[in-house]
Amino acid sequence: MEKNLTGGLSAMHFVKAFIMSALITAMLLFVCAFLMLKTGMEETTLGILLAAVDALSVFVGGVYLGKKSGRQKFLWGLIFGVLYFLVYLLLSFLISGPTIPVAGAVKSFIIMAVGGMVGGMVS
Repeated sequence: MEKNLTGGLSAMHFVKAFIMSALITAMLLFVCAFLMLKTGMEETTLGILLAAVDALSVFVGGVYLGKKSGRQKFLWGLIFGVLYFLVYLLLSFLISGPTIPVAGAVKSFIIMAVGGMVGGMVS
């Protein structure tokens, strides 16, 4: 099961990248919640902070997959960012129903796709 996907990546590499990114997201969201509680930050500041959390967590997953792939790193990072967004979107639909604003979804898609791609390129 080591080299099932094209480019030398197995499905297990994607699972590990998802777990790493999800753990980083959870930890940073706890930090954001604590900051919001203690500082009473504004909604615009919180939106920027949450976008940075998304970008950073997908960046880490892109770096991991880029290191594991060895070639076409930016492409694997981009694929990871898109897949992470789709999981994120699915969970949002399951939790809050189909009431997600399109502009916010597009912004999240761009942030996650670019974050993963940059992570792949940096690796």
